[in-house]
Amino acid sequence: MRLAIFIILTFVFSGCSLKTINTQSVQNSNLKNSIKIDNQGLYKNYLKRYEYTLNLSKYVGKRAIDCSALIANINNKNSDIYSLNNLSFYYGKDGRRSQAIYNLYRSKDWLNYHSATPGDLVFFNNTTKSTRGKKTHNITHIGIVKSIKDDGTIVFLHNLKGKNILSVMNLTYKDNHKVDGKKINAYIIANCKSASCLVSNRFSGFGKINKDISVK
Repeated sequence: MRLAIFIILTFVFSGCSLKTINTQSVQNSNLKNSIKIDNQGLYKNYLKRYEYTLNLSKYVGKRAIDCSALIANINNKNSDIYSLNNLSFYYGKDGRRSQAIYNLYRSKDWLNYHSATPGDLVFFNNTTKSTRGKKTHNITHIGIVKSIKDDGTIVFLHNLKGKNILSVMNLTYKDNHKVDGKKINAYIIANCKSASCLVSNRFSGFGKINKDISVK
């Protein structure tokens, strides 16, 4: 009798134990599959978000005719990333390409005046001798945002005096060339060291692009 009870109890407890193990095994299997699927989804989203890489570093230190020629060259070598195919329709009387690009972006509502993203165009006004004292904003200079530092300082690529360089701009401290000994705003007008000649005080907007890119 005792032997029969022991056999029955052993069978019952074994059955619960095996059932629990099977359930846990299925749950673990489902969890692994779920994680695998989620990871694949994240990976696909990552690829989708950064479907294009814009390498600005390779242009630093090289020569170009001027700032807009640099932008045109980068655009041509990167599958018209800045959508400049129909630029000829947007030139003004002055014939400046930087102004034409600005006019194009304004017509498309692609301008932003508050926040930047790496890869954005950045526009500046009245940086030449002939426009410096004018009250109207004439777009005379253009660059591309390369990166943004933790303190909000924007690093951008542009061409100055025929050479492609990296400069900095911080719109929070518009009248400061340096803060705590660190340069946060570059001068953009030749032979001028007043606050009015800082890039932050000649800033005219960011040109947003309709592509998800990473910039290096």
